[in-house]
Amino acid sequence: SMDFAWQLFRATGVSVLDPVAVSVTGGELDQVAMINPDGESVDGTLTADRTAWSSAEPLGYGRTYRLTATGTDPAGLPVEQQVSFTTVQPAGTIFPSFEPPPDRGQVGVGQPLSVIFDQPPPDKAAAERTLSVTATPATEGGWYWVDDRTVHWRPKDYWQPGTQVTLSANGYGKDLGGGLYGETDRTMTLTIGPAKIASIDDATKQMTVSIDGQVVRQYPVSLGMDSSITVDGQEISFVTPSGTYVAQEKYEVKQMSSASYGLPTDFSLGYDSEIPLAVRLSNSGIFAHSAPWSVADQGVRNVSHGCINMPPDDAQWFYDTFSYGDIVTVTGTSTQLAPDDGYGDWNIPWEQWLQGSALN
Repeated sequence: SMDFAWQLFRATGVSVLDPVAVSVTGGELDQVAMINPDGESVDGTLTADRTAWSSAEPLGYGRTYRLTATGTDPAGLPVEQQVSFTTVQPAGTIFPSFEPPPDRGQVGVGQPLSVIFDQPPPDKAAAERTLSVTATPATEGGWYWVDDRTVHWRPKDYWQPGTQVTLSANGYGKDLGGGLYGETDRTMTLTIGPAKIASIDDATKQMTVSIDGQVVRQYPVSLGMDSSITVDGQEISFVTPSGTYVAQEKYEVKQMSSASYGLPTDFSLGYDSEIPLAVRLSNSGIFAHSAPWSVADQGVRNVSHGCINMPPDDAQWFYDTFSYGDIVTVTGTSTQLAPDDGYGDWNIPWEQWLQGSALN
């Protein structure tokens, strides 16, 4: 006689990732056909001794598959068995977006990696387990949940220039809680560029720029004025916060309005103007940009609404030289950059960063 054994087999809710397998004792398999609802075959492999077959590709969600196994028993007689089953049907699927986007290619030594799920995964730990970062050379780092659908990975220290980085989100087939499953697997690769770090000391009001540890340029700047204004009971400070910033966007010309942070454009100190050569450093609206109008103040006093004003020639050089993931630090002012303002990730102490993982 010939016995069929269906491994990992049940009629409904079958995993889309686990191989479906059939094995026989007392005979051998001639063929196993596994057909999806569209009538197409699923790839599979038969062992050399023809006693076992297993599927070799992921299955679709909520689909019914039919398997027909034919074999020959010890007496040489044909034997056939047929079964069908349905895979797990998610209540919904969750898609992971990446920042920086996959086509960016090269980023600076301060660039955190961000995964933004299109809806909050109910099981953050399960979602985090689908994510991985591999780097050459090996780089110590960790995940930190910024909000209920966004998680960042950063190294303990700035990336080493030339590091090759791969970020993977392998969520397909994984239960992320509440009946929600990963929609797809995604991977991207990045290269870390030269170490570009611009340091501003409020005491001297100079920006000192180093590339790969060598100082290449220094010039005067003007930061946010040491004052605030109250609008509708909310105090708006113009002080440029001290801390570590990461360059995140660039604009040849940026329309900037004080209304973006709650100061109406028609109020005293309100503005709405076209600003040249602007590099965004924070979500709250701090840019490093050209400021021909404050050249006389640069290096002397702080006159901006919080942005870093640079001389036009130096601003052009900065704009051409600095890009995504490069670092700007500010020291000596009276306020601190909020860790959740843009990529404020470097302002969180390492031990605290590690506590931001859902696996801790």
